[in-house]
Amino acid sequence: MKKIVIIGANDFQRPLIQKAHNMGYETHVFAWREGATGAEDADHFYEISITEKEEILEICRKIRPDAVATIGSDLANITVQFLAEKLGLPGNSSSCIYHSTNKYAMREAFRNAGIPVPFFQCVSEGEQVTPPSYPVIVKPTDRSGSRAITKVNDPGELAEAITLATAQSFEKKAIVEEYISGAEYSVETISFEGKHTCLAITKKFTTGSPHYIEVAHLQPAPLSEDMKKKVEETVFRALDALEVRYGAGHSELRIDRNGQIRIIEIGSRMGGDCIGSDLVPLSTGQDFVGMVVDTAAGKAPVFCEAVPHVSAIRFLMNENDEKLLAYLQENHPDKIRKTVIEHGVKDAHIVDSGSRPGFFILQADSIEEMMELLHHGPWENPIHVFDTPTQKLRFTENHNEFYMKRDDLLPFAFGGNKVRFARRFVEDMQRERCDSMIIYGNYHSNLCRILATLCHELEIPCYMVHNTEDVREDRETANSRIIKKMGITEIACKKSGIADAVEQAMEELREKGYRPYYIYGNSRGQGKEWVPMKAYEAVYDEICCYEKQHSIRFDYIFLASSTNATQSGLLAGSLRQMDERRIIGISVSRNAQRGREVIAENLREYAQRFQRELPVDFEKNICFTDAYMEGGYGVWSEPVADLIESVYGTDGIPLDMTYTGKAFYGMVKYLEENHIQDRKILFLHTGGTPLFFDFLEDEKNKKL
Repeated sequence: MKKIVIIGANDFQRPLIQKAHNMGYETHVFAWREGATGAEDADHFYEISITEKEEILEICRKIRPDAVATIGSDLANITVQFLAEKLGLPGNSSSCIYHSTNKYAMREAFRNAGIPVPFFQCVSEGEQVTPPSYPVIVKPTDRSGSRAITKVNDPGELAEAITLATAQSFEKKAIVEEYISGAEYSVETISFEGKHTCLAITKKFTTGSPHYIEVAHLQPAPLSEDMKKKVEETVFRALDALEVRYGAGHSELRIDRNGQIRIIEIGSRMGGDCIGSDLVPLSTGQDFVGMVVDTAAGKAPVFCEAVPHVSAIRFLMNENDEKLLAYLQENHPDKIRKTVIEHGVKDAHIVDSGSRPGFFILQADSIEEMMELLHHGPWENPIHVFDTPTQKLRFTENHNEFYMKRDDLLPFAFGGNKVRFARRFVEDMQRERCDSMIIYGNYHSNLCRILATLCHELEIPCYMVHNTEDVREDRETANSRIIKKMGITEIACKKSGIADAVEQAMEELREKGYRPYYIYGNSRGQGKEWVPMKAYEAVYDEICCYEKQHSIRFDYIFLASSTNATQSGLLAGSLRQMDERRIIGISVSRNAQRGREVIAENLREYAQRFQRELPVDFEKNICFTDAYMEGGYGVWSEPVADLIESVYGTDGIPLDMTYTGKAFYGMVKYLEENHIQDRKILFLHTGGTPLFFDFLEDEKNKKL
């Protein structure tokens, strides 16, 4: 009977043990007992560390195997090469194994072969290194599995990263290299007598900076045919540079926005994470593990006719991943090919690939179907809204009666109109199966406060594109403190760089395996205007119901208008009911012409989406004024401050200096300047309570 020695017996080695047995081999497996789930599949199991090469060799001389192999482990691959050479079996040279398991030696081999490499330097703990630029990547020279990988953004972080990497290194050395940007992929190959064949290209998803722990893999990678060809050519050159002649290859690389390919590293063995053992046969129909056995025995690999599918592995990193697995088990059990769970994510301390608590593998017929399986969207909508109260104010001016609709009382994250927005955004995310959010604004923004809180509660990533030109003062506010507590990832930019910043956020989230949702649509901020409008079309109905119940008719509705979504929604409701009531937006940021243009375009797109007819002269209903901006966004005058104190004194209602206080002041001035008297006026309180406390603090400091 043919015999094969297999080095390693964990979950990722188990398919090799099972395949060799099914191919008629007597399997002799060496590994520590702990974690050796493949031991039960072995014909003979030897409880010996895979690093004990000489001890294993003595036993192998008695076994007299026909082949020796491993998959998915650099450490095991070193022992496999040693045994193959000593036993006279097919395999790669010691030079090949050294260059493919030591990252510094690998970079040197690439450079000597004329393959472009980034800056790199090998260091021991305490040694000085001066990279030409930052960021850099620091990692052990001789480990795999995402162990001790750190992205370093400035010199002050470098020494600690080197200490961490050298502590994990067998030779106590680290490599410091230039950070390579771009999407990450791996290439799965089989080689025999120096001829290489590409079996699959895999899209890799990681946690990103700073440690890049792999969270999922998708196969085949969604690349053009031209790019696939370029990738193959680059990888084959690199395999030759490393002297890879036999067996599996696992090449990791990045492709930047310009289509430039840069090799990260290459292993002269099958990739871990079930990429080669499970994903390749599921997506291509090729028996990759069988090929590893054949080439280890000196036989040419056998290729079958391709049977294309799409496969993916998802690792359990958080409770949302557990929910997704449970959902798939209940609703799509036929798509699940393997599930391995060691323990729950609550008990996990994930610091590298080896500490991930489990995974599941899926197979689908198309990339579209796979995306539907991998992305679910928010599991719940934690925001609840109700018909907010409308109260008659004691405040009077010019014989007008004032009422206020209190959207500041909505019970989520200090309330406000953005709570209604947020609820609609979650509904839209659920429809689109998006599982991360990109928000836009600044640290004083009510919208950013509420959406950051929402993402924190849903446990989904939140990126905030921060327009640093919006606010003239860089100071802490109640909103900024809340936002920063919610764990957002900030991308700061100027107004001219907003689109690029949104693209960066989308790219980073996709590289982490998420389907991002930008609250304003595409990177140009278009496509989602209808979502918050829908919320305030419903509010217009609330206002009408209140009027009927209380036999009252409001002559004017005033509100603070910034991005114009709230006013656009109210106008959509008014136009639907063919109501000529004047809804007046007091601008807190936009000039009048731009605001009216935005509202008009919002209404056109809204009508088109919901198949409605707009009156020919609908634009005459758009009342938006910039006459009361008091110098710009976030700026206010003493009369505004006095009015805020007055309203709080008469009615106990907090207004803020950025939005509602300024708008309330603008309303009073508008009524006065236009000689409007004896009318019933409704003011929509759009929230901003945390900013009211900033106002009180500012007033206190002034008095001091």
